[in-house]
Amino acid sequence: MIDYGLKDKVTIITGANNPWGIGAATAIAFAREGAKVVLVYKKVDRPFDATKMDRNGVDRYYGANAGNADAVESKLKEMGADYIVLESDISNEDDVKNVYSIVLDKYGRIDILFNNAATDDETGCDTIETITSKVIDDTFAVNVRGSILMTREFINHRGDNGRIINISTDASQI
Repeated sequence: MIDYGLKDKVTIITGANNPWGIGAATAIAFAREGAKVVLVYKKVDRPFDATKMDRNGVDRYYGANAGNADAVESKLKEMGADYIVLESDISNEDDVKNVYSIVLDKYGRIDILFNNAATDDETGCDTIETITSKVIDDTFAVNVRGSILMTREFINHRGDNGRIINISTDASQI
């Protein structure tokens, strides 16, 4: 087996409440390698058809993001992982500072930041022809400001080494 060097690494993963998403998959993969994982998420309430959650599509995506991280937490618990689950708005500076405070209180350090949280137009009409200033502002608040705030706090609290991984999929919709 390959040693990826993740054993006991404290890893913050944003956008981790969708059990079929990249954040959840990353949390499970890192936990499998022995990392201590911190799931950070924000419920995003959008209209969806719950009868269509059993198949891929916008209803499954919106439904998953409207919930908490219970499904991901259940999997981590089943694995015997060391983890924290935090509901937080990373576009809010005080919320970001609170995330780091909680993590540092429990683990004493942070080794890896995985910026995965993202948002898009809640109406599903975010084409370049119809996008509004509000959609642009809301998207930048999470996708850009949130990632920068998380990164700034990481830089201010990391030890001698640290890794930052930035990823985005929602921005590709525009």
